[in-house]
Amino acid sequence: MIRRESRNAVMLQLDWTRIDALCDVMARTLSDRLGSFSEEAVIVAVSRGGLIPATLIAHRLGVRRVQSLGLMSYADGVEGEQGGLHRYGPLPERADLVIDDIADSGKTAEAVRAIYPDAPMAALVDKTGGAAGVIAALERPAGEWVDFPWEQ
Repeated sequence: MIRRESRNAVMLQLDWTRIDALCDVMARTLSDRLGSFSEEAVIVAVSRGGLIPATLIAHRLGVRRVQSLGLMSYADGVEGEQGGLHRYGPLPERADLVIDDIADSGKTAEAVRAIYPDAPMAALVDKTGGAAGVIAALERPAGEWVDFPWEQ
C-alpha cells in the first residue's frame, strides 16, 4: 500500500497483495454477517471494477455463480464527464450478494438497491462514511483518491 499526492489530493495506491488481503477480510466479514452461501447462490459483480473482487471473494465463499451488472457513471462513457448512471448489458435475474470495488458517492449502491432491494451489497473500499450502507473491508476518507491495480 503506497500513499502519494495526486491532483492535490492524497492517493491510496493498492497493490495486488493488498487486494488479496482485503478480499480475505471481506470474505470473513460476509460469512460472519450473512452466514454461509448455498451452492445455488449468485454473486453479482458491478462491472467493471467489481468483477475482480467479486471473483476472488466468490472463490473464498465457495460460490460458483458470478454474473455481471453493467453500470456506467459517466456521460456517454467518457470518464470525467459526470452524468447519470447508465445500465448496459443483460440484467442478472437475481442477486444473493452484490460486490463492487468502491463505494464513492453512494449512487451505485442506490441504483443496485433499486434493482435488487433484498441483496446485501459489499465493496472493498467505502468512502461514504457508511452512508452507502455497504459491507466494506476498508474505509477511507471521501477526499482520498483510491487507485486499484486493474486501473493501471
